[in-house]
Amino acid sequence: MPRKQIENFLKIIEEEYNKKVEYDVILVTGTAGKTTTCHYTNLILQKLTNLKIGLFSKPHITNITERIRINYTPIPQDKFEYYSTFIKNLNQRHNLDLGWFDELVAIAILYFIDENVELAIFEIGIGGLNDSTNALKSKINVITNISLEHTDILGKTIQEIAQQKAGIIKDKSIVITNTSRGLKIIKHKSQETQSKLYILKEFIKKTKLSSNFPYYTYEIKMNKNQYICKFNSYYLVDNFCLAFLTSKIYLDQLRLQNGRTKIKHLSSLNSTMIQQIIDSMDVPLKTQLIHYKNKKIIIDTAKDFSSLMKLFRHLLTELKDFDVILSFSKGKEVKLIKKILLFLTTKNIRIYLTEHSIQQKKADIIELLQKVYNISSEPEKKTIEQNVKIIPPIQTKEELYKIIEMIEKSNIVITGSLYFVSDIYNKLQESYSAGRR
Repeated sequence: MPRKQIENFLKIIEEEYNKKVEYDVILVTGTAGKTTTCHYTNLILQKLTNLKIGLFSKPHITNITERIRINYTPIPQDKFEYYSTFIKNLNQRHNLDLGWFDELVAIAILYFIDENVELAIFEIGIGGLNDSTNALKSKINVITNISLEHTDILGKTIQEIAQQKAGIIKDKSIVITNTSRGLKIIKHKSQETQSKLYILKEFIKKTKLSSNFPYYTYEIKMNKNQYICKFNSYYLVDNFCLAFLTSKIYLDQLRLQNGRTKIKHLSSLNSTMIQQIIDSMDVPLKTQLIHYKNKKIIIDTAKDFSSLMKLFRHLLTELKDFDVILSFSKGKEVKLIKKILLFLTTKNIRIYLTEHSIQQKKADIIELLQKVYNISSEPEKKTIEQNVKIIPPIQTKEELYKIIEMIEKSNIVITGSLYFVSDIYNKLQESYSAGRR
């Protein structure tokens, strides 16, 4: 298991190089919202403290160095290459059997040690219990939400997946969550480990004041403080609130531990300062709107069933009519893929299915569609056949523009796989300005 491999790595660097993790660790897992919750937590704490903060998150959009940051600045390319070589040599010398993602985790851990960070925020890769990041002894464990994902690895039920997510909870730690599904399991694990559980809705209230796609204005209340802020995606407010609560609890812990005098209270923030934090987040592709000729292209990194359905339902209320370019990675539950396809096609939405470029991750679209047909009734199969078209992998920007222009509708949604979406985004960036709207 990757967790055991990183545990072995930690022993080796301590014994051979006298390098040990001494910084505080916040782990963030969940089905969706992990990345932005990590980034928001980093940015809030950066604003309120003089701490040196490390951040490990995924995915990257343009450069792999985006995944590893200190004080929100990505690791320099030369340092990344140095640590990458060091880890690969260590991996080979000790037969650690680190995978690609595990090597990135090891690079981040070592870089943060060498740079003397005081706090590191790590986004879990998959699940939690056996993930390589879970080798770290976390003080705070954040679980954003739980729905069906990676069912080939984590389990077929919410309960099984919740067990995996709850696996990050350490003895006498702090647990913060925004989930309702699988909550009983999280509560049980918190009690079992003598950890303190915070449920977001009991501490923060949010109220939508207005919406003008893709902008959404909310009032956020915590304790006696209230803030008015605007988000460029409908779901970012939940992630921000989770980061807000996480930051408050971490600051409270710091005061209890050592009474730091240079730590500000959240009440020192005002709506303007919070808006600056929100706007400074360096994570694109969250219901991002791009204009191309007379078309609106909406790109979103929704990838699991729950996130995709939430996205499509939301866009149906905002845009009314659109078509979808869709790509999936391996490990998706066929029954859930069928539900997505039927939900869209019964609303006269045409789907263009394609494969992304990451060979070891991509799903075989023809095989996937055949499996969907095998579990469909004849009327369902007919509806899908009429509205789903398989298109070749999009390898160049010219091919992308041809597909966009071929689609008659003025609104086009591109989603379904992080790898696919980031690749499409970079192709669009080659020729067009794709500012957040």
